[in-house]
Amino acid sequence: MYYLGADIGGSAVKLIAADKSGNILANRKYAADGSGEHLEAEVKAMLDEAEINEPPQHIFLTGAGNDIAEHRFGDIPRIYSEEFGCFPRGAQKLSGISKAVFVSIGTGTAFVTADGDKLTHIGGSGVGGGTLAGLADLTMNVTDSETVNRLISEGDPAKVDLTMGDICKGILGGLAANVTAANFGSRHISHEPAHIAAGLANMVFQTAGVMAAFACKGTDFTEAVFVGAMSEIPEGKAILEAVGDLHGLKFTVPPKAAYAGALGAVILGLERTQSI
Repeated sequence: MYYLGADIGGSAVKLIAADKSGNILANRKYAADGSGEHLEAEVKAMLDEAEINEPPQHIFLTGAGNDIAEHRFGDIPRIYSEEFGCFPRGAQKLSGISKAVFVSIGTGTAFVTADGDKLTHIGGSGVGGGTLAGLADLTMNVTDSETVNRLISEGDPAKVDLTMGDICKGILGGLAANVTAANFGSRHISHEPAHIAAGLANMVFQTAGVMAAFACKGTDFTEAVFVGAMSEIPEGKAILEAVGDLHGLKFTVPPKAAYAGALGAVILGLERTQSI
């Protein structure tokens, strides 16, 4: 017996099969295209790969594009939950951390504080994966996410960013020389695609990290957990951890971070079905 979770976002669809304890048995993600047929095909492929041959007990949905599943999957019961409740609950399960600022870096970036079951949506930013994709297209004419990710891994953001070391000698205000002073502010900016891609990633992840740090200021929150498809980019994890260190906070990217929303949909969905 298992449950199907689907987080149908603006840029990507994240699918999981999970048991009643919230353990992920299978997972898959693909670029969102608004197609119900494609959704069904990807679900089938995921289940085939995991050698799961029975239908799910329930389908638990979240994300802005959940309507594409409306006339799919026959008479299997479907329950929708709001994504601002789903991703922090999934992130709590994946990270083992119950009290933190939970951040979902998807097409945009959402911020929720959570302390156990108490969740508060505190806001969001338009800077996220959609920003990276759009600027990669505008600056490098690259639209394929795999190519963008490869370029990020090959580039050096210091070739496009202005650092504290570029503008002053020694430590200023406790800031080390390698701390970013201005994204894409280098006086000798490189036009190499790899360096541009690395700079774009640096800007997106630093923005999310700094906003999470500011959300912790003046509160008793000392940790932030980052999830969403973007957070699984290896360079992004390192950037986030560096921002956390700079602010004296613990920043975590848990395993299977892309699937926090889908997992949260399963967790919340099971709570709702058990209370009926």
